[in-house]
Amino acid sequence: MGSSELEQPAPLGGVRVVAVGAFVAGNVCPLVLAELGADVVKVESLRRPEALRSYYSPDHAPIVEPSGVRTTAMFSCLTRSVRSVCIEVDQPGGSDTLRSLVESADILIENMGPGVIERWGCSYEDLTVRNPRLVMVSISGYGRTGPRGDYRAYGSSIANYLGLATVWAPDPVHFDFVAAYHGAVAAIAAHERTKQTGAGTYVDLSQVEAGTAVMAPVYLDALVNGRPWSFEHNEVPGAVLSTVVQCAGHDAWAAVELEDLDDLRTLAHLLARPEFAVSIIGDARARAAEVCDALREWAAQRTPMQVSVVLQQAGLAAAPVQNTEDLWRDPQLRTRNAFVEVDHPDVGLLEQPQSPDRMSMTPGHVRGRSRRLGEDTLDVLEEWLGMASTDAEVLRAVGAIYQVSDKVP
Repeated sequence: MGSSELEQPAPLGGVRVVAVGAFVAGNVCPLVLAELGADVVKVESLRRPEALRSYYSPDHAPIVEPSGVRTTAMFSCLTRSVRSVCIEVDQPGGSDTLRSLVESADILIENMGPGVIERWGCSYEDLTVRNPRLVMVSISGYGRTGPRGDYRAYGSSIANYLGLATVWAPDPVHFDFVAAYHGAVAAIAAHERTKQTGAGTYVDLSQVEAGTAVMAPVYLDALVNGRPWSFEHNEVPGAVLSTVVQCAGHDAWAAVELEDLDDLRTLAHLLARPEFAVSIIGDARARAAEVCDALREWAAQRTPMQVSVVLQQAGLAAAPVQNTEDLWRDPQLRTRNAFVEVDHPDVGLLEQPQSPDRMSMTPGHVRGRSRRLGEDTLDVLEEWLGMASTDAEVLRAVGAIYQVSDKVP
């Protein structure tokens, strides 16, 4: 990152966050806080490193860091902007070091399996004895209480539990992102409360409950009218007409939505079909199939982008159905600097999504590349705990901490 970018004011500047977690939710939640300016430390184990490091990536061969652990482009993207500290909690002094870090932090984010944090002596009750101002966010599949409080949960089981697989397709990470942003918002709100009252907060965040809010439209008809959910043909409730039309090219589509009769009259003029310009909703409904046929015939001679631009210029809501490469080339995203180049010593130069939090005075932004495992251990222990190098060396000797030897800018 350029020096001018790093010097931008940060809304969470001075806030210290410890992240003890894995997979998408456990990394994206602290990532959001880091790119809003918090000093976020990700705690990881050398003997049991983050699961995202070893995921199969079809775009590159296995990559190994100097520590001997693997890494991936996905891990590089989801752990950027944070610092890496390696602590082995089952070695002498390891759990005490972790507790000391958390006791000097403002926020702890964890999504470990049931009972893990408690075995480390890092339950909320344990930690607030010495840090009563602590905000602790626990992210789990079903919440930490209730009959499923000790169940293990992964993205696929969460998605199936909520019915996402029925209405969409198996997507094991969708609700991880939903929960991550809920967790970040809750952490910021709780920290603000702490500044006002001096009291800490425990946030028990269930991914199922966070996902339920997003899935509400699917449940509404069943809950209110007793009708089971069923697949519809790209129909938006309340719209005069909504459809997805095939365009010129292979598997090329555009989505079109007409909100009211004025929109329908605009389309009628564009298609040179004055008979579609009706003035009664019932007549519009009756001719919907005929209008769609005419729209499809018109769209078939144009690309999805051409269809969208022409309709938008006429004042109608339309958009191309884009794939990943389309998004990468998208002029709107490029104009808004939605991507940023991040150079990693092991993964290489990649374009990654920029922070979407675009406040006018204190915008979020990528604050640096993903760190190698344990790259910042000694720096953080000295800065946060005032630990002398001799004490840190004792912990290194017994295997309680790890510092990568090959440091790079």
